[in-house]
Amino acid sequence: MKLFHYYSKAVIYPSLFTLFFCIIYSILDNYNFKSEWQTARSLIVMAIMCSFLFSLLMYGLSLTIFLNKFKKLNKNLIWNILTWFLLPFGYITMVLINDIKIRIKFDFGFGNDFIFLLVMTLPFVIGLCWAFIQYRIEITNINNE
Repeated sequence: MKLFHYYSKAVIYPSLFTLFFCIIYSILDNYNFKSEWQTARSLIVMAIMCSFLFSLLMYGLSLTIFLNKFKKLNKNLIWNILTWFLLPFGYITMVLINDIKIRIKFDFGFGNDFIFLLVMTLPFVIGLCWAFIQYRIEITNINNE
């Protein structure tokens, strides 16, 4: 059992997916953007940098997955869930709740920028859940043998 294999399924692959689709979404959404202060190109680059920084942050927050190398944490389901999801899901939840509260408070509505936020966060949620399920299946099989 290599935890880096699960870490890559939980974080690295979703970040590549996020970067790819954020680039495509940003280009499609902002190719004809006109503003007095910002060009379409600078807005696309800013969106790419935002998704890159979000991915780096998720890399760091998901390092707690490697705490499952300890036998005491490895066998307990509650500790597995906490080490796997607490920091990444806590941050994603905080970002989404804050964004939704601001949108409701100032009556912004849920437009293209909210879709961009979902494109940035949902791959990590799916990747973390998928890798955790596979990890728990393997741990259960090892413990039953």
